[in-house]
Amino acid sequence: MKFINVRLVCAASLVGGLINTIPELSAAVSVKTAQPQSVTLRKTTSQPASVRAFYVAELHAKVAGYADVPQVDIGAVVKAGQELLVVQVPEMAKAYERSEAEVTRLDADITRAEAAEQVAAAQVQQATSDIEKSTAQVAADQSEFDRADELVKTGVVTGKVKDEAENRLRAAKAQLSSIKQNLNVARANANAAAADTVASQAAALVAFRATEEIKVMMEYSSIKAPFAGVVTHRNVAPGDLVRNSAMFSTAKPLFVLAKTDVLRISVAVPERDAVWVDQGDLAEIKFSALPGKVFKGAVARTAGSLDPQTRSLAVEIDLPNKDGALLPGMYGTVVITMSEKTALIVPADTIRFDATGANPLVYLVQNGSVSLTPVTVGSDDGHSIEILSGLKEGDQIVTGMLGRLADGQSVTVLAD
Repeated sequence: MKFINVRLVCAASLVGGLINTIPELSAAVSVKTAQPQSVTLRKTTSQPASVRAFYVAELHAKVAGYADVPQVDIGAVVKAGQELLVVQVPEMAKAYERSEAEVTRLDADITRAEAAEQVAAAQVQQATSDIEKSTAQVAADQSEFDRADELVKTGVVTGKVKDEAENRLRAAKAQLSSIKQNLNVARANANAAAADTVASQAAALVAFRATEEIKVMMEYSSIKAPFAGVVTHRNVAPGDLVRNSAMFSTAKPLFVLAKTDVLRISVAVPERDAVWVDQGDLAEIKFSALPGKVFKGAVARTAGSLDPQTRSLAVEIDLPNKDGALLPGMYGTVVITMSEKTALIVPADTIRFDATGANPLVYLVQNGSVSLTPVTVGSDDGHSIEILSGLKEGDQIVTGMLGRLADGQSVTVLAD
C-alpha cells in the first residue's frame, strides 16, 4: 500500500507539472497583493492656446476733413474717452453757425406769432363783450317798441313814437349782427394766429434738430478711445485727408486700440473632450516665452456649439494682465481640469474576468484564501482602474497573477 501511495503521489506530481496553470485546491499558492487606494482623479485636456486682447477696436472717421496732429502713437496707454485725434472740418462749423442763426430767426417768428395770437384773443374777447352789450340794447329797444305799440293801440301816443322805437330796435339789431360778424372774424384771426404759432414752433424745432445733427456730426471730428487700452496701430499723420469710412469701406482705420489689462485665452477643445468642459473649470496656462511660469484661470465661456469644420469647441479663459507680462498673439499650452473626484483605484493587473469574459472580478485575499469578488469598474488610464463598487480601502487583492485561482483557493502572501 505504501508503494502504491508513492506511485500515486508521483503521478499527481507529474500531472501537476504538466498543467501548471491550474493550482491544486489543497496546495497554497504564493501570490503578491495590492490594496485599493483612495486618490483624487482628475479628467483633464491639454490643448494649444493663443492669447487675444479682450477687445480690439478699429477707429475710423465718420466725417471727412484734414487730420490735426495725432495725440498718441503706437504703444500709448489711453483711458476711456481720451481724445486721440481731431479732424478739422471748418465747413461744418460754418454750417453750424448758419443753422444756429436760422434757429434764432425762427424763435423771433414764434414770438411775433404768439403776440399776434394774443391780439386776436383780445379781439375775440372784445367782440364777445360788445355782443353782450348789444344784446342788452336790443332787448331794451324791443321792450320800448312793445310799449310804444301798446300805447299806439290805446291812442295814448301817436304812431310816430312807435316808428321811432321801431327804428331804434332795427338799428340795435343791425349793430348786434355786425358785432357777431366781427366776433367771427376775430375768432378766425385767432385761429390763424394760433396756426401761425404752431407752424413757427414746428419750423423752429426742425431748425433746432438740424443744428443738433450738425453738432453731433462735429463731435465725430474728435476721435476718442471707446475703452481703456493700448494703441497698437496708427495709420494717420498731420495733414492727411481723412475720409468718411462709410463711403470708403477700404479705408484703413486711423487707430487700432486693444484692451490688454484682461486677455482672452482662446482654446479649441476637440469633440472627445468638449462635452466635459463647463464654465468655471480650472485651467493652467504655460507659455514657451515664459519658461517656469504657470498662469491660472478658469473657463469664462464656451461657444456652446462645435465648429462644423474642425469639430472642436471654442473655449475662452479670461486672464488678468495688469502687469502686461502677456502680449496678444502669444502661443502657449492650456490644461483644463474638466472633472475632479475622490475615487478608489487598483492596479490594472488586478482585474480579472469571469468565464464569459464580460464581468470583471478580483481575487480578494481573506484568511489565507481567495474569494472571487465581482467589481464594478470606472475609468481606466492603462495603469490604474477605478473601482465603483465591490471593494473598500484596506482590502488585499491578488496582483500579477498569470494563472487562474479557484474560489476558496489557499494562498500565501509574499512579502514585498
